[in-house]
Amino acid sequence: MGGRVRGEEKFFTLHPALPLLPQKSVHFPYAIIFRMLTLLRLALGLYFLGLTHSVLTVLRRRETFFWPAAFAMIAGFICQATAIGYRAYELQSFPVTQLYESFSLFAALAVPVFFIVYLKYRIPSLGVFAFPMIFLMTFMANMGYDQSDAIPAVLMSHWLYIHAPLVILGYVALFIAVSAAVLYLVQEHELKSKRPRMLYQRFPSLEVCDDLAYRSLAIGFPLMTLGMISGVLWAHMANWGPQWELDTKVLLSFFTWLIYLLLIHYRLIAGWRGKKAAYLAIAGFVGVLATFVGSTYYSGFHTFTQ
Repeated sequence: MGGRVRGEEKFFTLHPALPLLPQKSVHFPYAIIFRMLTLLRLALGLYFLGLTHSVLTVLRRRETFFWPAAFAMIAGFICQATAIGYRAYELQSFPVTQLYESFSLFAALAVPVFFIVYLKYRIPSLGVFAFPMIFLMTFMANMGYDQSDAIPAVLMSHWLYIHAPLVILGYVALFIAVSAAVLYLVQEHELKSKRPRMLYQRFPSLEVCDDLAYRSLAIGFPLMTLGMISGVLWAHMANWGPQWELDTKVLLSFFTWLIYLLLIHYRLIAGWRGKKAAYLAIAGFVGVLATFVGSTYYSGFHTFTQ
């Protein structure tokens, strides 16, 4: 998702079954825009404390002010969720039609997911990976903010409320999976090292890392699958024609889905655990990043920028 449709007239020319409907336009009062931006930037500032925690933890090789950073992340989430709520209320639509909105939603969802995982596993070291990603996504949302207020007609569908949340929430779960996979690899390296660093003592056991990676995969993969299915149904019901099947983002999504399918297959059938599963989880998330971020700039149907 993300941004405005580029070349919308071309889109409808390729798909004559779709009428050329006008874009839904909403004019924001300056006060509303100011509040949204203020809240989003305040969230970025609070998330910066989480980023600082991660950097200092790595540099000092020991956990550094986790709880102050955690409370800052919660406060940042409240600010960001409120900003998203403002945007949704003014648009009268789910705010994922622009790229910066998708980044913001990913970051906002990642915060409560992290704390749910923390309550279950008590792994503060997971924040070393989660907090920088949340900061980065919010930073990109701030930098990519577009004051445009038009919603492309092609996105004015109830399917948007199903497709986008499923996909993004699936990506968040898969991010937790890859974070646990990286934790596994780092911990294994430290355990085998003749001079392990102090930081490894703060990391969870290999069994816990592997279990978290598998459970996150077991949640993220079905969500991503349902999101892809809803996208296919949306395309067929909207009668977009056969061209959407060759869309870059669609092809990358399917390729990424196959990687995760292989990972689940080898874990269940071949009994893959530990290092092999971790490497494949990393490869899968590289596909997620290429699909979620990269293909937005060269995809056809999923390029919503002018």
